[in-house]
Amino acid sequence: MRPSLPAATVTAAAKVPQDPTDLSPIDRELDRIRQRREGGRRFFRGTFDDWTLLFGLIAGAVFFGGIALMSAGTFAADSVVVDETLSRTPLDTGEQCTDRTGEVYFDIWASHDEVFAQTHNAPDSGTVLVIDLLISDGDPLNSIFKGGLSDIGAHLQLDDGVPDGEYQLVVTLWASDSAEDLSSVANQDDYDSVSSSLSEVKVKGVSVSVEEGSAEIIDTEPRSCWTIEGLGEWGWNLMAAEWGGGRETAMLWGGSAGIPAWWLAFVSLGMSIFFLCVQYPLMHRLYHRDTADLLSTTQMRRLIERTIRGVAEDLRFKVDFDGMKLQDRPISIDVYLPYSTTGKTIATPVDVRTEITKHLLEEYAIFGEMRPLQLKVVCTDSVSSGDDLNTLDSNFMAWGSSKIPLAEDYSDFFTGMSAFGKLESAGQESLARWFRKHDLVDFGTAIMADEEAVFVRVIYRPVQRFAYFLFKPSYKDLQDDLEEQLFSDLTPHLSGRSLVVSARNEKSTLADRAIAGRVEQGVKEFTGEAMVAKRGGIAGALLQNPFMGDILSSVEYVAHKNQGRIDRYGYWGLIVFVWIPFMASGVLVGAMLGLVARMPFERVFAACMIGGTAASLTWAYTAREIIEFMERYQAEVFLPILLFIAVAFTWLKVRDNRIRRREELFRDSMAFFAGASKS
Repeated sequence: MRPSLPAATVTAAAKVPQDPTDLSPIDRELDRIRQRREGGRRFFRGTFDDWTLLFGLIAGAVFFGGIALMSAGTFAADSVVVDETLSRTPLDTGEQCTDRTGEVYFDIWASHDEVFAQTHNAPDSGTVLVIDLLISDGDPLNSIFKGGLSDIGAHLQLDDGVPDGEYQLVVTLWASDSAEDLSSVANQDDYDSVSSSLSEVKVKGVSVSVEEGSAEIIDTEPRSCWTIEGLGEWGWNLMAAEWGGGRETAMLWGGSAGIPAWWLAFVSLGMSIFFLCVQYPLMHRLYHRDTADLLSTTQMRRLIERTIRGVAEDLRFKVDFDGMKLQDRPISIDVYLPYSTTGKTIATPVDVRTEITKHLLEEYAIFGEMRPLQLKVVCTDSVSSGDDLNTLDSNFMAWGSSKIPLAEDYSDFFTGMSAFGKLESAGQESLARWFRKHDLVDFGTAIMADEEAVFVRVIYRPVQRFAYFLFKPSYKDLQDDLEEQLFSDLTPHLSGRSLVVSARNEKSTLADRAIAGRVEQGVKEFTGEAMVAKRGGIAGALLQNPFMGDILSSVEYVAHKNQGRIDRYGYWGLIVFVWIPFMASGVLVGAMLGLVARMPFERVFAACMIGGTAASLTWAYTAREIIEFMERYQAEVFLPILLFIAVAFTWLKVRDNRIRRREELFRDSMAFFAGASKS
């Protein structure tokens, strides 16, 4: 990552040589950085972060694979040996669980105005679960009937007709003599029709306290030990809850369902270890650069100038480097570029911007620059090539043009016309074959020539339906293929002249043609298009897709906003930041924060691991106490509300960070471009 920068650094033309053959000290520095970075591109280099990534992949395979095997009941599905063993140790601060292996039993719990019941170890036959809510005289106030096969679950909704008070809840499991599925049983009449074939298997009664529409189960029976399959299923539930609403949401939800604290801690730690050991090394590969490889604003400007100069030579336009302006800020690089056309320019302003963006992003990828690029290209002359394929300078000859250059001696002119006619005819034949080969429609073609070069410009459109999504070749692939074919077909007509080819998809976007790794669009009144350099390999594939890229950019934004804390408190401040449940904190944000602060990889990894472990253990072993405290003061009704608020607040916080970053990204760029245009 770059060191902390001021809000923005705006530069005009730098005092560096304009002759590309005259290397300045800045050029030599850039070449040395390029050589270093291109020489160290092996994926596995044996460094600490490489071994961390390898460990994370192995740990992730073991963790997620283990949870999958447990939840699928692949081995010892009904065994309670793990929970039973750990419940006798300091790892389980709750009550001793009871082994009910082979015994039919119920799990009964309440959530707000609903009472749930789930059977375990039910016979492998048709079963019916009956839930009766009884008043003091023993008469049913409400009843639920649920049929099925083997283990089944049901819930009873407390309606407004249930007044506050103490009730008795009786849960009864009935089993049929046959293996017939009784899922059709859903009410009293259905139950009466099959009752003669049913026998009572298990009955359990618990007290229910109802207050303001909320139910509380009073069950004096020791908790049942969790089976391996049950723990596995709750593992996925906890991971989904932590991903969606944060660590605290998962812990409170799992604690309310009676999940042992050690399992809550294990699942949370497993997620933290995986994401920290995998995503942090990948982020480090994309974002981290040695101090010697960081580009100053002057070096960045020189790199941009060199790149633009090469594009200008290829596309035959002139760049006003004195009018070029650069805004170097922590979240983006903004470039304002005025240029003028020449008589040999065939590129439109869109083509110019596309080529410059593409080559700049290629340079950014080499130098490890991952900030978004925003480029505004302005053609300063009154007559540009535009999109009119037949608008040419008088030095050119082109098929479809009505312009004829004036001359006193027409012999050379007619000779040139004859030669151009052969060139144009051969070019059209070659282009026709190329369009057929790639199943493309000619959307506009021009062939132009002068004494130095032959210019071919093509605009195509795929014939394929839904081509925007399904058409795979990039414009660069097709342009290179067309150039190779034309050079082969037109060599006899070139007469030593160079061949310049321009091809673009009429339906493609700037991002497609610039081959960007990730693209961000402006929001609301803040318009623009910011592009991030494309990186190859596993790191690029994982972290530059739209979903992960959006998450990563938001994480980076939060890290920048909290950098002051780390600069003030350092290593211990990072541990506390990851430990204490700040909104949008956690191991990944902490890791990015360490990158922004340019802390060594090992120290960032250790701080995030310590902070993440402390956070998981703290929440796991306090969740049950928090819930019991709420139950003691009749506040458990608020638990679902608190969980909903936690999830909603986390989601809104992440969304707000994403929107604020994007607004800041494009608002300041728009102001910069507006000011540059007026100066």
